[in-house]
Amino acid sequence: MGTGFSKLKLGEKMSKNFLVILLIAASGSIIYGLPYFRYDYYDVYLETYHLTNTQMGFFGSILGVFGMISYLFGGFIADRFSIRTILSLSLIGTGIGGFFHLLPLNFTALACLYAFWGITSLFAFWPACVKAVRVLSDSDDQGKAFGWFEGGRGVAAAIMAPLAVVAFQIGVKQMDDVTGMKYVIIFYSVLTVLCGLLVFFKMGNERMGAGERISFKDIGKVLRLPAVWIIGIVTFCNYVFTLSLYYFTPYSTGILGATVTFGAILAAVKRWISPVSNIGGGYLADKVGTGNLLLVSFLVMAAGTAGILLLPTNSSMLVVFVVLFLVIYFFYNVNYAMTWAMMDEGNIPAEYSGTAAGVISTVGYLPEIFCSLLAGALIDGYPGVTGFRYFFGFLIGMLLLGAIFVLVWKKYLGGQNVNDGNKQLKSNS
Repeated sequence: MGTGFSKLKLGEKMSKNFLVILLIAASGSIIYGLPYFRYDYYDVYLETYHLTNTQMGFFGSILGVFGMISYLFGGFIADRFSIRTILSLSLIGTGIGGFFHLLPLNFTALACLYAFWGITSLFAFWPACVKAVRVLSDSDDQGKAFGWFEGGRGVAAAIMAPLAVVAFQIGVKQMDDVTGMKYVIIFYSVLTVLCGLLVFFKMGNERMGAGERISFKDIGKVLRLPAVWIIGIVTFCNYVFTLSLYYFTPYSTGILGATVTFGAILAAVKRWISPVSNIGGGYLADKVGTGNLLLVSFLVMAAGTAGILLLPTNSSMLVVFVVLFLVIYFFYNVNYAMTWAMMDEGNIPAEYSGTAAGVISTVGYLPEIFCSLLAGALIDGYPGVTGFRYFFGFLIGMLLLGAIFVLVWKKYLGGQNVNDGNKQLKSNS
């Protein structure tokens, strides 16, 4: 095992905790199966629950509102209590919510369920994951650690998705699409609860630095760190793209004339790109610098999206669309992992990782409130290619804004603000 880790060029601390990081990574993917599986079965979900595109977008807004409220205080909780307990309760609670989804729910009841998931899957879970990965790896391995973390999440998602399709097909053959949807819900619910139990029994009683208890006033100290706000805005711009990925597939099927099977294959292929770009990007970031890699990624993503926006709307453009989309998706996954590695590059103290991640998430995941709702409203309000063009234009603007703030980040790192800010944080502790 040690020889294998040496080949991966991992530090001593990360080598020791490598399998735990992969377990956390799998959990970090599985927990979002239930709140977001509706996108993989978009049309069937609409028909099963008699929803409009705008109502589907509203569920995303519900998750965003509760996430925004929760992240800040969830990060504080992650700095005070057992990471094992936080992760386990979050996973099991989310799975239990899935079993309630099997009931004949109307739109209002579904909205309440998504609000519940907003608490169980977003509150302290994500800040706890970020802090765990950070403290379980060496300082000079942060890019690799978050690369493996996101890569592990990508592998878990790539394995889960086809298994969910199998569950759906079994249900359809036995009865109809509604039954297939129920089988998917059962699959994700059981898997999420089992993962929660596995985390509880396999992680041991790891407290991840919880003994270094911070006080409530430390939230204010973290809020005064410029690095936290810059990372938050960069995360915001990247997360807009995260929520926009779901709309490239309906663009290919509804506008370019691709088949539903083609869309499903594209969705499956992109999941297997994630581990390569996440892990490869992590190693590259440790060599060239996180900020440099983020800047290139944002610019490539913006250029690729602009290329898709300008494509003629006919099926002969599908090959070009696929090439552009896969290039965009590759660099997106590089970006997604590296935004959290910025915490170490900005010298945010490790003991404040949970609180800082909570603040960053509060800012960074604000798009959850409006992005899906905006996309649904534009697609419903401007049928055909026009709605997609308006939304993709908005997306390009967000990616360019992200590039601008990466430049701000690079300038910030070039000054003395990083060390001065953290000395102030330490002196007030």
